[in-house]
Amino acid sequence: MSGDQTEGLAAQTDKFEVAAYTRIPSNLPDRVAAGEVLRDEKVVMRDGTRLATDVYLPEGDGPFPTVLTRMPYGKTEPYCYMPVIADHWVRQGYAAVVQDVRGKWGSEGLFEPNLAANEVPDGYDTIDWIAGQPWSNGRVGMWGESYFGFTSYAGAVSGHEALVCVAPGDISLDRYKATMRYGCLQVNTVGTWAISMTDQTYQDLSRLNYWHLPMAEMADAAGAPSSYFDELMANPLPSPFWEAHSVLEGYESIRIPVLHWGGWYDNYLGPTIADWRVMAANNAETGNQHLLIGPGDHENSPDLNHRAGILPVADGTGAARWDAYVAFFDRYLMGRDNGFGGNGAVHYYTLGSDTWRDADAWPPAGTTMTPIYLHSAGSANTAADDGQLSWQAPDGEETPDRFDYDPANPNTETLGLDCWALAGGIGDRQPIEARPDVLVYSSEPFPDGLELTGPITAHLHFASSAVDTDVTVSLVDVFEDGRANLIQDGILRCRYRNGLDRADLMEPGEVYGLEIDVWSTSYVLAPGHRLRVEISSSNFNRYDRNLNTGEAFGQGDKPIVATQTVFHDAQRPSCVMLPLHRKEAP
Repeated sequence: MSGDQTEGLAAQTDKFEVAAYTRIPSNLPDRVAAGEVLRDEKVVMRDGTRLATDVYLPEGDGPFPTVLTRMPYGKTEPYCYMPVIADHWVRQGYAAVVQDVRGKWGSEGLFEPNLAANEVPDGYDTIDWIAGQPWSNGRVGMWGESYFGFTSYAGAVSGHEALVCVAPGDISLDRYKATMRYGCLQVNTVGTWAISMTDQTYQDLSRLNYWHLPMAEMADAAGAPSSYFDELMANPLPSPFWEAHSVLEGYESIRIPVLHWGGWYDNYLGPTIADWRVMAANNAETGNQHLLIGPGDHENSPDLNHRAGILPVADGTGAARWDAYVAFFDRYLMGRDNGFGGNGAVHYYTLGSDTWRDADAWPPAGTTMTPIYLHSAGSANTAADDGQLSWQAPDGEETPDRFDYDPANPNTETLGLDCWALAGGIGDRQPIEARPDVLVYSSEPFPDGLELTGPITAHLHFASSAVDTDVTVSLVDVFEDGRANLIQDGILRCRYRNGLDRADLMEPGEVYGLEIDVWSTSYVLAPGHRLRVEISSSNFNRYDRNLNTGEAFGQGDKPIVATQTVFHDAQRPSCVMLPLHRKEAP
């Protein structure tokens, strides 16, 4: 086993000490000056638990509409720079309320991550308290990213009449789908978070070893026991545990406006779009469900370093996002007739062209789902071999491609990264494409470029010598100088190929048709660039390793090597469905 995790762990923990901003980026002028700050108000919940709460007020007599954020990362800690965010709301004329959730930092009680039985009533009681304050005009909105996006959804589910809109980002109502991606644990992000958060502040992760087997004992072995991590190990499929730790019960009754937001490289992108799609259908008559997708990841790192992988990203994306949040609240919370959403329910950033676009639906008009097929003479291992992509389907026999996946030697690109900041961490993929356990298929250059805007799905004919294994698919932009940039990727644990209601082990050597969800993108390949598809069986430690043994989740400690075969002949074509986009004429 090889791969140094030191830098990755440091990136996960060092960020807690530094605020990304001293002032929120914005193109908006200040409407009012900042006024009084009421610190450490103790808001009493229905069971008597007191939650530490800060109130930031604009200058003036009020009363004011209020933006509420409930979060577990410390209401004055540098990491989430909540005083800076609160100041931004205040200067736009809103009162801002920031609260430590139950059992975290200055609040009483026991923190049970994502437990709806806590977050829904606590949200209701906090909204009720705000509505009764003399500085409040009785109208409340909620804003938040990640866990404090989850508490925003919980507030909406609570049904309090004073809550008029919410703007949750980089999160999902369904914590199962936000934790396990088609059976694979997002171990670098959510798995690490599950261990770290089991404390009033944060647990010490200095002894955490991502290579530890069995994985289910990883937290205990690090001296950082976590009952929540233990539950993740015990619940690899949807279960009553996940129902209790999501806000799915009651979400269909949400009728208030919601701004769902995320980024193309966020680890919750797929569930974010799925949540918006369902809630937009539920609110079709009012059209009050909005979707905003920017160029970034969970930490919105392209706003700061201006790149997504190795692709440059224009300056100003952060200001565009923050100004969109204000416009949403101005329309629905402040009651301004500003036309927000008038150009379409979906507002998204196109990488490569550095443009923001609007659409009525996802995918937008002008997108045609088109297959691009895998071809080779049986030697697609590494980018230097004979794997090709073509719009033409195979019309005869083709030799399949094979590789050996060894869980003791997985692809470790992300081991040294903080995958919450994926877009800012990943780089040129040429070293990955030089591995013999990565199949690589490349197109000819596109003289006029190519735009992909919409969902992406891989359809593979696949066999393995193992009873269970993983299949990874990466879609890549190949520059004229040979550098390779990740567009989007996906993963599937093969035992869940027939759905997440059961585990079906494979018959070694049998050929299965697999469908791998590669989520969505909006990305323009420049003229002269090529498209590339990589297929392998690991992406460690972004996801946990499949040991190829078929044992219960997290319990194995003796990995075995699996020989994988990808077929692409006329009877068993393998392809990736691409969202080819041509902008409609005005």
